[in-house]
Amino acid sequence: MAKTSLCLVPILCQFLGLQAALLDSLLNQSTIYYLKSSGDVALENVDQLASVESVKLIVHGYLGSRTHGSIMPLRNAYTAQGYENVLVADWGPVANLDYPSSRLAVKKVSSILAKLLEEFLQRHGISLERVHVIGHSLGAHIAGRIGRYFNGSLGRVTGLDPALPLFSSRSDDSLHSNAALFVDVIHTDYPLFGDIRPRGTVDFYPNFGLAPQPGCENVDVVAASKLLHEAFAVTIVLSCFSPNQLECLRIFQRFPAAWRPLKVGVLRTA
Repeated sequence: MAKTSLCLVPILCQFLGLQAALLDSLLNQSTIYYLKSSGDVALENVDQLASVESVKLIVHGYLGSRTHGSIMPLRNAYTAQGYENVLVADWGPVANLDYPSSRLAVKKVSSILAKLLEEFLQRHGISLERVHVIGHSLGAHIAGRIGRYFNGSLGRVTGLDPALPLFSSRSDDSLHSNAALFVDVIHTDYPLFGDIRPRGTVDFYPNFGLAPQPGCENVDVVAASKLLHEAFAVTIVLSCFSPNQLECLRIFQRFPAAWRPLKVGVLRTA
């Protein structure tokens, strides 16, 4: 006997059904692009690679997109340093919904992006250890879920201000230290939108992770977010360790308001 569902308020149920269908449609627009000098190319259209030495995947955050001003410093830094395989995820249609809807979509977005990445890596024979995923805000949690899709075998995952609202330390779709062989996290925005809980192999806390950061007292959230990306982008230029180890500690001398000494906390976790 077929099962039937009972809806006490038909109009409400119809509305919720339309909302779910709309969300699924937006989720399916999530994709990954390969950066070329001629422009962004959909990942499935990349036939040949000049090198398979490394892969960088950048994941934007809430209200972002692959061309959002907050992540352009990272795109520019990696390409300027000559990295061959720089990928940028774009889940903008979902990221620009109301925050609760975007937050609830983290797991599904992560799954879609992880499968696209997996197909790309297999097609080009790239080992998981050579992959570095960088995510900001909600994108940091997506980066963590992508890493866990590969059972923590990716070389590195970096979280830039993992989002705080509607996440707990036990959220199974959040960033954790088991996301990759090495997980580094930078906290700068607690208690506003950034999480303060340690989530990586190593966690950095400029100004003890508290907002506003020195020099950013009169800067809006979007501008402050861009400054964090610019600060991390500096470490790409100044990196002094192997790709899967800590970036050069001079990052803390280059954070916003570099003319002031910053209080820096480094918390190592098990």
